Amino acid sequence: MSYADTMRIWSDINCTLASLASFGQQKAEGVPTGAAVSNLFGNVANGFARNEVAYMMQEAGNPYGNAVNTFAGYGNPASNMIGTMALMNACTPWTFFNMGMCCYPMGGYYGAPMFGMTYPMCGMPMMGFPMYGVYGIC
Repeated sequence: MSYADTMRIWSDINCTLASLASFGQQKAEGVPTGAAVSNLFGNVANGFARNEVAYMMQEAGNPYGNAVNTFAGYGNPASNMIGTMALMNACTPWTFFNMGMCCYPMGGYYGAPMFGMTYPMCGMPMMGFPMYGVYGIC
């Protein structure tokens, strides 16, 4: 079993558990069962889709997808939005323009300005498309 397969399996388990925890929290707060079940399936579907994209990226030698999913989390609308937007950015050819040559994506820089100018920890702005949920750390 390859590293990419192992990461996909553990990420799917993590997604399912986080989505179930969110479902339990919604039920405890009095959300109707139909709405909570719909949210559960939406969260699981989003997480599994993100994990599949990260798997394909890892198979191609790009580990950014796993890093994005690790830091974005699973099981709620905020994690779904941040993870999906970050993956859409990380799996494009423009990834090169968003990262400094010494940087590796980590973290949660959620305030990226509109047309790029992300600020990696390298100390200089990098031009490119906006990064959602990912910044560089040297």
